[in-house]
Amino acid sequence: MFVVDTTVLSNFAKTNSMDVLGKILGETALTTPHVVEEFMVGVKRGRYPPVEIPLPITELTSEEERLYRLLRAKLGKGESSCIAVAKHRGLILLSDDSSARKKARLLGVKVSGTIGLLVLGVKKGIFNVGRRQ
Repeated sequence: MFVVDTTVLSNFAKTNSMDVLGKILGETALTTPHVVEEFMVGVKRGRYPPVEIPLPITELTSEEERLYRLLRAKLGKGESSCIAVAKHRGLILLSDDSSARKKARLLGVKVSGTIGLLVLGVKKGIFNVGRRQ
């Protein structure tokens, strides 16, 4: 199971590939309201196209909320919420933010990102990757 932050969502949105993200992750991922909020700010500022996020949105538990508030001292809302959820639920954090990845690893959270998702897509046969002749 994965928790997806804004950096990964934005990469798929910018390339009009949210459907691909949905195919790769299927029902194995979720995100947080904090990520949706960050993403919508990016949409309003014209950074990303207005697209539907193909993931369930989960609220933070009280324990996750405590860790979230501690992480907010150094990280953004989306990264902090995703790390808190990943830590408490044993999920893999999907983020391309180096500070978030470093903090997650320090907390014992496994991490991956956009490139890891693309590799997973190849392994699942979502992408037609053949040899050139």
